[in-house]
Amino acid sequence: MSIPVVRPTRLIVAAMMTFSLLVCSGCGSGSSISQSTGPLNGNWQLNLVENFPRKTQLSVSGFLVESKSSLTGTFQVPAIALGSTTVCGGTGPLTGTMSESDVTFSIDPGGTTLSFNGTIASDNASMTGSYQALAGACFVRPASGTWTASLIPPLNGNFVGTLSGSKYMAALTGMDPPAPISVSGSFSQSPTAGGSTASITGTITAVGYPCFRNAFLSGTISGESVYLGVFDFNGLQIGTLGVPGLPGVAGTPAVVSGSSQGTTLTGDGQAGLSLGNTGNSPCPALQENGISLTKDTTSVALTIQ
Repeated sequence: MSIPVVRPTRLIVAAMMTFSLLVCSGCGSGSSISQSTGPLNGNWQLNLVENFPRKTQLSVSGFLVESKSSLTGTFQVPAIALGSTTVCGGTGPLTGTMSESDVTFSIDPGGTTLSFNGTIASDNASMTGSYQALAGACFVRPASGTWTASLIPPLNGNFVGTLSGSKYMAALTGMDPPAPISVSGSFSQSPTAGGSTASITGTITAVGYPCFRNAFLSGTISGESVYLGVFDFNGLQIGTLGVPGLPGVAGTPAVVSGSSQGTTLTGDGQAGLSLGNTGNSPCPALQENGISLTKDTTSVALTIQ
C-alpha cells in the first residue's frame, strides 16, 4: 500500500530549524540575501599544506563575496594541533582584493592571521598560491605553505542515487551485500552573503526500503562538507547524513564534488546515512541473532540531475 506524501508541518519545520542550529553552532553570521554577481562569489573549499615548520594539512571553508575587486566573507578554520592540545579554530572574517588573475586575502580565526597570495584560474572556479602565518596563539613559530581552492557547486535541483551496504537490508534479505536501494529527491540551497555556511533543505524518496519511503532533509553546507538531519513525515528526526562535530571534535561530513558529469554528494560510514542514531528508530523491528534490529547505516551516492 502506498504511503501518501505529507507536506511538512510546523513540527517538521521546528525540527529542521533545531538541527540547522546544531550543525551551525559557531558559524559566522551572514545575511541570507542575494549575492552580487562577482565571478568569485560562492562556496569555497581551501586546502592548505604547511611546509614549514612541519608538514601538516588544514581544510578551510566558507562563502566568498566579490564586490568591485574587494573580497569579503566568513570562513571556518579547524582547531590547530599544538603539542597534545588543540587551539584556535572556529570562524573568522576574510578580507582581500583581486586584480585580474591575482588575489590577496587574509583570514583571522582568532589568535593568528593567515595571509594568502595566489592566482585565479581562467574559469574563476579554482585558485592556487602560498600562505603565511605569524607565530602567536595558534602557531609556536611562523608557518608557511601552499594552498589550493575550489569553487563548490550549489546543491540545487533534483537528484537520483543509491543507498548501498544497508545492514538492515542484509539481515532482511539474507544477501550480503544487499542490492542497492534506489532513491530520488531534491535539494534547495539558500543564498548566503558573507556567512561561513548556507542552509540546505530537501526531500528524499526510497524504493522498497522498510525504514522510510519519504523523508525530509535539513542542514548546512560549508565548502565541500554537508551535514543533514533526516526527518519523517511526523517531524521526528530519524537520522543524519553526515555527523556534526562537537567543540574540539571534528565532524564527519558527507562530501560535495563537481565534475563535467555533474554534482555529487557522497558519504560512507558515519559520513553516510545513519538511521535511529537520534533516539527515533524508523525501521520495523527485525530479529537478528536474538537482537531486535531497528536501526540502519548505508553509504550514500547522489547525483544532481
